[in-house]
Amino acid sequence: MGRRKSYDRDVLVGKAVEIFRDHGFAGTSAEMLVAGLGVNRYSLYAEFGSKQALFEAALQRYDEEVLERNFGPLEAPGAGIDEVRALLEFFGSARESPASGRGCLLCNTAVEFGPDDPSGAGFVQQYFERLSEAFYAALSNAGGKGELRRSVDPREEAGFFTASVLGLFVMLRAKAPPTVIESAARVAIGHLEALRAKPPA
Repeated sequence: MGRRKSYDRDVLVGKAVEIFRDHGFAGTSAEMLVAGLGVNRYSLYAEFGSKQALFEAALQRYDEEVLERNFGPLEAPGAGIDEVRALLEFFGSARESPASGRGCLLCNTAVEFGPDDPSGAGFVQQYFERLSEAFYAALSNAGGKGELRRSVDPREEAGFFTASVLGLFVMLRAKAPPTVIESAARVAIGHLEALRAKPPA
């Protein structure tokens, strides 16, 4: 009869998300995982097989929970300019941001590994695509509701806002001066507001 587990796999993955987010893949040692997850090395490797497999589970969890929470509002059927603005304001609030010094796990992974996704599952590429498609969906909705100027190309603007948010994540991770982060967000918001259609005279 096998030994009964003294831990919950979901809890371990949730803790691993935070450790990898703070230290990156290369910066996270097996000793750090054992201490942070509160399990011995045998249990850790018996459950996940390798540090790489645990990292992939953490990326998957982050994608399902954190990205859904942050970018899900842009994907809602009625999303529009206001939802895009709210997102930019949230990530631009550097002084109160929970991402300060931490950034975004998937963005951090992209910076750490470049185009070589260590998972082999394409998490980083899927992440970029989801962000771009979320902005595109909200801007397309806005266009359909007459909120955008006719000359606005939602696809091009989606790329701009994706790059803007990724830039904010990198600056938050690096603890750039709050005034710099907040200024960058204000410029992006100003650009967004310039896309609005003028109200009828």
